[in-house]
Amino acid sequence: MLENRELAGHLDHLLQRLTVSTQRQKSDFAEKLGISRQQFEVLTIIFEKGQITMGELCKEISSACSTATDLADKLERAGYVERIREKRDRRIVRLNILPKGEKLVKSVIETRTERLESILESFEQEDGMRIIGILETLSDKYERLSRKE
Repeated sequence: MLENRELAGHLDHLLQRLTVSTQRQKSDFAEKLGISRQQFEVLTIIFEKGQITMGELCKEISSACSTATDLADKLERAGYVERIREKRDRRIVRLNILPKGEKLVKSVIETRTERLESILESFEQEDGMRIIGILETLSDKYERLSRKE
């Protein structure tokens, strides 16, 4: 039986493999759509969170505000997002996803869901549910631990 330290190391390796595979997949999708992976990630964040300020976006993507501004500029020019200035404080600018951006994100989500569905078909339903439950628990605990640091 493996010790917890060995299990943790193996789990870390598997999570890294999944991360690399997911990032590669995102890059492939983005390239096919004519945008960068970073632009796609920004669209996904806005799709999931709704309107977001530029400051919030900088934190979400862990980048300098100049990088977030450049990404927002490109997405705005392509017609995926719009900037909305707050009426009370014109210094605050929010990014809002437009229907064209929503359509793009939804199409990628649909493709990824189909891929995962084909993988899950190779498992018994009970095993698939157990995998999801374990990943949810792992994700929750990892996020809580990250917030403490």
